[in-house]
Amino acid sequence: MRAIDLSHIVDTAMPVYPGDESTVIRRTAFIHRDGYAQTSIAMTSHAGTHVDVAAHGFADAPGLDRLGPDNFTGWGAVADLTIPCAATPGLRIDQTHLARLADMDGLDFVLIRTGWDAHWGTDAYFRDFPTLTAPASRFLGGLQLKGVGLDTPSPDPVGSAMEAHTILFDHGLVIVENLCNLGELPPEGFLFCCLPLRIRDGEGSPVRAIALTGC
Repeated sequence: MRAIDLSHIVDTAMPVYPGDESTVIRRTAFIHRDGYAQTSIAMTSHAGTHVDVAAHGFADAPGLDRLGPDNFTGWGAVADLTIPCAATPGLRIDQTHLARLADMDGLDFVLIRTGWDAHWGTDAYFRDFPTLTAPASRFLGGLQLKGVGLDTPSPDPVGSAMEAHTILFDHGLVIVENLCNLGELPPEGFLFCCLPLRIRDGEGSPVRAIALTGC
């Protein structure tokens, strides 16, 4: 069995969604001075590789403290859209791009690979990234999944009305954003895990997303 890390490194310099507070990681105790090491971490719940749950968009949805680990683990498949995304900046991913998923049985998570994680840490990361159309979101919602993951900042454009988020949440899906290394995964047949912190009334949380292959 091989564990593949699908998470960006968390550090002070990492990019955050436009308008969000910056991440600050500060060493507060030192071994040479205090006899032990300790770190203070200040970050939003949607910084870095993270999961969104329905409470991010719906006031009456359960928070992370009421969702179990089973919501964040399951069998995955990769929808590799690197070629069309490279050819068309700002591609709107439609149902036709995802059609082959309809023939797969036993899926819990679809991870959409666009190659956009290559822009992580640059000014381009939050500009013209691929996003989901409403029909594509409804199609994914109809596959009886637990969630959808992306190697982009969001399934919706920056500053939009969060249409894709709303549709996916309305179908009971979680959304995992800012994934990376999806090119290391097989097309299907791996176990995906994106366990969040159990935050009371939490609507999102940083995760250490991984895939287990050879299960």
